[in-house]
Amino acid sequence: MKKAILFLAVILSVLQVYTSYAQDYNPQNTMLALNMAVVSVHRILTTKSRAVLDDEYQNIINNLSLGNIRSDPEITALYEKLLDITSRKKLRTDESQRLRTAYSQQAKHSLSGALSDFGKSSASAIREEGGIRAFFGSFSTLLSVSAASYFKYQIGGVNLKGSLDDNLYRLNTEDLADFNDLQKQLLTSSWNLMNRYKLPDEYRLVQRSIDDFSRAVEDTPDPSRRLRMLQAMEADFRVYPPYWYYRAKAAYDCKDFDEAGKCFDAFEEVYRPVLRKDPYMLETAKYRISEIVNEDIRNVTENRDTLLELCRIMRENTLRDDWVNNIFAGAVYYALDEKTTGIMCAEINTDFGYEQELSGEILRLMRANIPAGLLLREALRSLKLNELTANMTSRDKFTALMIADCLDERDGAAERLRIARRTPVALHALRLEAFGTDGQADFGELCEIVEGVPVSGDEVSLDYAVILPVLRSYSDDENPKAYAFLGDMYLYGFGVGEDSDVAVNFFRKAAEKGDIYSQVMYTNMILQSRIHPKDEPEIMPVNNDEAVSLSQDTKPRKKSKPLLRFWPFKR
Repeated sequence: MKKAILFLAVILSVLQVYTSYAQDYNPQNTMLALNMAVVSVHRILTTKSRAVLDDEYQNIINNLSLGNIRSDPEITALYEKLLDITSRKKLRTDESQRLRTAYSQQAKHSLSGALSDFGKSSASAIREEGGIRAFFGSFSTLLSVSAASYFKYQIGGVNLKGSLDDNLYRLNTEDLADFNDLQKQLLTSSWNLMNRYKLPDEYRLVQRSIDDFSRAVEDTPDPSRRLRMLQAMEADFRVYPPYWYYRAKAAYDCKDFDEAGKCFDAFEEVYRPVLRKDPYMLETAKYRISEIVNEDIRNVTENRDTLLELCRIMRENTLRDDWVNNIFAGAVYYALDEKTTGIMCAEINTDFGYEQELSGEILRLMRANIPAGLLLREALRSLKLNELTANMTSRDKFTALMIADCLDERDGAAERLRIARRTPVALHALRLEAFGTDGQADFGELCEIVEGVPVSGDEVSLDYAVILPVLRSYSDDENPKAYAFLGDMYLYGFGVGEDSDVAVNFFRKAAEKGDIYSQVMYTNMILQSRIHPKDEPEIMPVNNDEAVSLSQDTKPRKKSKPLLRFWPFKR
């Protein structure tokens, strides 16, 4: 009797667990997991790319939460087959590493380009307190280049050409046949699942709709056209969360922020946790941060708790080797004064060796407690200057770094350079700084400061040759003071060949950006030598009464002598 009672108790316990599990189980989760697998296989088939296969395996197929499909033996068996085939055909470790390196280089280039424009200008960024508002003021710039690594091959992403041999990059006929068979089985299983649980037909994705969706997402760089195409597919994809993400992203790229917000709302309504690390949820959290920031920068402080929750979502859904988003999340945490957590995000990259240079510099600056608004820009600046001065002597490196501080309009940089080194370069920096302040310079006072400094000869040329790489790098970033410096160097032959044509073009570029000294020099060269480069816009002089009319057929002439001579100064 006791045995019968014990057996009955066990049966009741099992039934209770099973009933509880059945109540918790949601077939819509399994349907979504199945649909994601269908789209992944379709993407592999249409691209015929082993790199994309590798991406889908890591981000979707091997990332699906098994707990959401365990109740259906048919689908479980099919999922295991999918895992087996993709794992056998994905890239080898060394091949995958080559692609990660190519992606990392391109991502770093894009990130560097965005950070070079971080803030309104170098000077304003440095003069600001560097707090939370300074950081989030240019948040959209960073957002545009930090998409989760899963999206790196979509819409103008990483160019694989040259990264792999073609026979490695392309799937062969046998591989494609296996995936084609898998796709058919997945579609059949989705049909069976719908019938079994009496799900509405809108939960099933069909081949033709997936074709159109893939074309819109992968092959339509024009965001307005992409948005229209995706809007036309709403009936077919309304319960498929990735659809709402891609539509929201297209709307955001079109600057239709109301539409983007509605689409992100729809994404969250149909979202189901079927991926362990969800790149779509990661990106949605980032765009939600952008919504708060773009509406009103003052919202940042008022919505700190909401922003921290979005940061948590970002962090939980970032793959460990997605170094760009480790930096992104770390920077946001740091700006929100959660500096310990921010440092931990950056340490993931350096500890695991995913990306060392930029991550290491950001980590160093975080530990030095740099103001948040300057964190990313200063990290990029340090990397650039370290590269430019790597082979310099300590003496020359000091000069180059001081000139960089002058170009970035750091307070007192020119004076510090003058005190440390009595050279023509120091005098030159002081002069340009004085002009930048009020449009004039006391030449007599400057000459007294550098009494006895040579103004010609090999020493002058060598001094300017040292800083030339820094000036060229800053001119690539369209820094007006770098333009002005280079204009003088080419005008007078300091460290470079004398060339008035090149000089006047540098003065023109700086004048267009409001540099007073360059406006004076450009106008003066025009008045003296009638130099006017073809097809270049004319810059009005500082004093409009001095405007001159130039004939269109005037030919440039080299080695003209301007009215204002810089060297040598005469008291």
